[in-house]
Amino acid sequence: MKVRDLPPRPLLVVDPGTSLAEVASRMRRDDSDSVAVMTEDRLLGIITERDLVGVIADGIDPRKAKATVLMSAHPTTVGADEDVSMVAVKMVAMGVRHLPVVDDEGLPIGLLSSRDLVGLLERGDPGPD
Repeated sequence: MKVRDLPPRPLLVVDPGTSLAEVASRMRRDDSDSVAVMTEDRLLGIITERDLVGVIADGIDPRKAKATVLMSAHPTTVGADEDVSMVAVKMVAMGVRHLPVVDDEGLPIGLLSSRDLVGLLERGDPGPD
């Protein structure tokens, strides 16, 4: 099964200057566990729920701190034609739960999360042959 065969999870996108409070608010409103930090069509980084927990633990003021302070810059991406099982291995090896999906030109088109992969296992979905 290829990444493109999964139901697409759209990217929730914020600008680099977005406050972390607004990032958290958007994630909550859109029921998302991560956001992509982008300018136009260029992916700069990613912020996850786990990252936001660190903000609180470190005493950073989320109303003042911007997305660029917290984002994981230059995140690893996966192509839409990559095999899902290989992507799962990559996620485990890297210790990440979210990977942006890019098209053939390297433009972000969605997000793959560990929840998506677990959903495949729960359904017993072998995917297309």
